[in-house]
Amino acid sequence: MEIPTQTRWGAVSVLILAGVITALQIGKAAIAVPVLQRELALTLVTASWVVGTYGVLGAIGGLPAGILTSLVGARAILIAGLAAAGLGSLAGAFADSGLLLIATRAIEGCGSLAASLAIPRLIRAITAPKDLDPVLAVWGAHLPIGSVIMMLGGPSAMTIGWQALWFANGIVALGYAVAVARVRFDAEPAAPHAAGRAVLPNIRTVLGTSGPPLLALAFGLYTFQYMALSGLLPAMLVDRMGLSIAAAGTVSAIAVAANAVGNMSAGALLRLGVPTWRIIAFAFSFVGLASLGIFSDAMPVALVAALAAASLGITGLVPASVYAAAPKLAPTSALLAISLGLINQVTNIGNLAGPAAMAWTVETLGWDGAPALFLGVAIAGVTVALRLRAVMRRAVVP
Repeated sequence: MEIPTQTRWGAVSVLILAGVITALQIGKAAIAVPVLQRELALTLVTASWVVGTYGVLGAIGGLPAGILTSLVGARAILIAGLAAAGLGSLAGAFADSGLLLIATRAIEGCGSLAASLAIPRLIRAITAPKDLDPVLAVWGAHLPIGSVIMMLGGPSAMTIGWQALWFANGIVALGYAVAVARVRFDAEPAAPHAAGRAVLPNIRTVLGTSGPPLLALAFGLYTFQYMALSGLLPAMLVDRMGLSIAAAGTVSAIAVAANAVGNMSAGALLRLGVPTWRIIAFAFSFVGLASLGIFSDAMPVALVAALAAASLGITGLVPASVYAAAPKLAPTSALLAISLGLINQVTNIGNLAGPAAMAWTVETLGWDGAPALFLGVAIAGVTVALRLRAVMRRAVVP
């Protein structure tokens, strides 16, 4: 693939917005849970499956999807992914049972998974090397940005029913698929005819070297602590601090917004020459220290909220750093696709395991025992960062 000498900023903006649109599909279910329970008579368990279907798909199919998409041009994968997400959302608007809604969410999830694997490949193909780190850092913020948009705009969209939210998202995703189809990504090579023969060697290359697995572990630990903290923060603020549900929701939205800011800030640090491993080590170290204050019953609510926002904001440096490092440790488009699939799979395992581990810890040890979980994450994260330092130095990667 020819290395671009100039960044195509218009096309980059199109791709980042595509990521935000896929994130809207993920975030809309969480904000709609109370309404879905009431109108479709869903149990909390069924409602959790409506929200968590995406995570299950990624945890099971991330790596296989990465392998499959390595055989196809990234532009075609992105268009198909947006179309699938849109069609799934439109179909979901007509669901009259929890089971049918979960099925349509699975269609959406397949589309969003495909798009998340294709977009970084296209970004690398149209971005000059000097701009790649900050661009991928902004791309890394697409999930929290989508979540915040849904937290703020979702309730208004549902004033005429949750179906309106599903229908609107479906139209947006389908319309954007048409828009992306009109954009040329000239630097993206066609899938090679010999790609099928190269699959096994490429898988061995990705899994047989330390770089991509370490990046996947770093991202998985990040999502583990992110979901553990953001998922149960409202419950702690209500149960332990005595806040109203509305106030707890506002604090949680601020914390998630801070995470998006952290994602985008990583680009500036990388551009200043701060090594990727050092950013990751600092972020996980802060997780452990902040947890001592977040879960202390001696802390005032304002300080707990500030520490939670700071923790999620600083750990937001991790995904952007991982996305920026991945193309350097996976030098071809096919290797990058498989590496992103591995990262996606471990990421979603963290998404699923984080809230469950947090709930078990609190039920067993109480809120006072929660720091033990986050200190464990901090130790594991710093260990991965130190291992990554050695790998990136051998690869002459910052």
